[in-house]
Amino acid sequence: MPDATFYAGLKLSGQGFRLSEAKATTRLAGGDVIPSKLGAALWQGMASIRPEYHADAGPQEVALMRLNRPGETFLVHDKRYNGPRMDPGGVILGASTPVIHTLDPDNRRIRVSGLPSGYTLSVGDWIGWQYGAGPVRHALHRIETGAVASGAGLTPLFAVEPFIRPGVLAGAPVVLVRPACKAIILETTYGNGAPLITSGASFNWTQTLR
Repeated sequence: MPDATFYAGLKLSGQGFRLSEAKATTRLAGGDVIPSKLGAALWQGMASIRPEYHADAGPQEVALMRLNRPGETFLVHDKRYNGPRMDPGGVILGASTPVIHTLDPDNRRIRVSGLPSGYTLSVGDWIGWQYGAGPVRHALHRIETGAVASGAGLTPLFAVEPFIRPGVLAGAPVVLVRPACKAIILETTYGNGAPLITSGASFNWTQTLR
């Protein structure tokens, strides 16, 4: 099971969060440049941990040591956002339980049901869901075209980035407040200790679909 509390509890001084496309380009003799896809688009990023007193930095360092081991995973979300643009924290969403209603064959667009009447999803909002088994995968997307739910709580089709991967099924519960993907740590810097403060701790991470 991925660690669901590690990243959520970090006090960060900086964060990077981007979609990394695995691609290559071929330049032909005539000057044409042909791009090609090499693999799945994955979320990647970095986290700079805020300077802490040594005693407070200790638990974070131990957690980083543990998550550096091969096979260890954790859940990561974009800490700049606490929910949809028009509903920070999910106050309007309340106890509603949105689900994927429709998956368009283009693998880019979905409809969501179970939302409050008139609920607004804005361009740039995060959305996520789980799919598959052995392992369970955590899909994480950003909304590319906004949508407003009908009186019955159903949105029109709206596009997301990246493309929706195979295995996702209609009826899957949707997460709109701090949706996360599963990640592994790539590189870690544990920071330097001054007389009272540990500073400079950071790590890079990448999404994993395993």
